[in-house]
Amino acid sequence: MKYAIILILGVTLFSCTKKEYDKYDNAEVICNTFTGNIDITSGGSDPGADFTGNGDSGEYCFVWDNKQKKASANFDITTPTGSVQLIMEDALGTEVLNKTRSAGGNDSYSGVSNKGEPGKWMIKFIFTDFDGDGSYSFHPGD
Repeated sequence: MKYAIILILGVTLFSCTKKEYDKYDNAEVICNTFTGNIDITSGGSDPGADFTGNGDSGEYCFVWDNKQKKASANFDITTPTGSVQLIMEDALGTEVLNKTRSAGGNDSYSGVSNKGEPGKWMIKFIFTDFDGDGSYSFHPGD
């Protein structure tokens, strides 16, 4: 009986720390306040898209089913004004990548996230006064 209580307590504690991303389908958009345009070019295990803006702001986020502990991320922008921030959270809601690209600075990023928990990850873009175009692509990584 004592071990059953410990097991139940352990399962309960784990389930309380698990993020709610599991209730969403792969590639399901869970927020979109971006007033610009996003054109999805690929999905599945390797999501990608092109985006444009005309001084637009807002957030765009979706769930990605990443079966690996890391992700390879690529995104770039071409813009005279504004910025785009990329945030990735693993299946437990831990931030594993946070990169911002701005006008007049380094306008592209290609790299690998920190190690995270495999499963459904949240991908969020935050656009601020974005005027121009850009693209992103993600791939599971080790």
